[in-house]
Amino acid sequence: MTTSGTDAAPYDVGIAGAGQLARMTCLAAWPLGIRVAVLGDPAEPAGPVAAGVVPGDWKDPVAVAALGRACGVVTLENEFVDARALAAVEAAGTPVRPRAASVAVVQDKATQKERLVAAGLPVARFVVADRPSDMAAAGRDLGWPLVLKSRTLGYDGYGNATCTTPAEAEAAMPGLDRGEGVLVESWVPFERELAAMVARSTTGEEACYPVVDTVQRDHVCHEVVAPAEVGAPVRTRAQEVARAAAAAADGLGVTGVEMFLLPDGGVLVNELAPRPHNSGHYTIECCETSQFENHLRGVLGLPLGPVHLRAPAGAMVNILGTGNGPGRPDIAAALGVRGAHLHLYDKAEVRVRRKMGHVTAMGATPAEALDAARRGARAVAL
Repeated sequence: MTTSGTDAAPYDVGIAGAGQLARMTCLAAWPLGIRVAVLGDPAEPAGPVAAGVVPGDWKDPVAVAALGRACGVVTLENEFVDARALAAVEAAGTPVRPRAASVAVVQDKATQKERLVAAGLPVARFVVADRPSDMAAAGRDLGWPLVLKSRTLGYDGYGNATCTTPAEAEAAMPGLDRGEGVLVESWVPFERELAAMVARSTTGEEACYPVVDTVQRDHVCHEVVAPAEVGAPVRTRAQEVARAAAAAADGLGVTGVEMFLLPDGGVLVNELAPRPHNSGHYTIECCETSQFENHLRGVLGLPLGPVHLRAPAGAMVNILGTGNGPGRPDIAAALGVRGAHLHLYDKAEVRVRRKMGHVTAMGATPAEALDAARRGARAVAL
């Protein structure tokens, strides 16, 4: 099957990365006859289910170039792949989706915020601090507490710090600065954390998934409930913001948009992910077309699938490591939970807070769906 890119390429799509997001994208590709290669090690989660593995590391420009030569289109598992390496793939004739220039903006949290502001979208107030001595002034301008974020390579709470005093902020900054300064944001007194996945195709077609509630602890997503338990006006506003944010980022395929709901009903954009996102895993069972399938459809210029819920409500609960060592999941107990759908990522080693899998469930109400997903996740006992 050749849908775009170089006719001689043995794979339709190449994913820079081979973790669980690539794994679920590969699983979505098989029924459609789309051949997907991943960049990584055959032992990584996506290795056993990909149509091909290009050996190497997504941090290595030479390996990224090799992926480009093997595939008709290159896409991402994470937004940290060096945009210069992706631009070289484009220059060699293989499309990268989202485009390298768009990735360059989004992978730096400061330039991402600047792009959102330029598009007229609401975000938390922010500054870029170049040195620890800037923190006192940042606190005076933005108020305390402050949220400090690494501009690049920050995820799941790694690269974030909430600080209540200048001394805390000054002490935290050196561990977060990767050589380009640190993004400093005002604390947002939000009521809920919301998210929406936006699928965009090279054809201009667009679809926005339901707005969901997300429950974060220590900056790690624990639970997702769909639809968000908010009023219709908030839901409509959040979808409008999500669509505009994905467009501002020039997203192609799926863009994850994380948002804050304010006490007055306003919605702020928190962060963007230019690829499938943890808050969209519920879509595998709970929506007519999963985020992973629509990511493939979007980057290949195929018609997008419908994104409505298949039941009144859905939920997802992450399975996080509670210790360190080899993983021995209790599959039988989890499968005994009626209505729970188990997804394990086939990671050989468990680490505290490491995402080892997730459970989804559908229900007549959000509470019913969440209860089933929680019981399934607890039964795995990693």
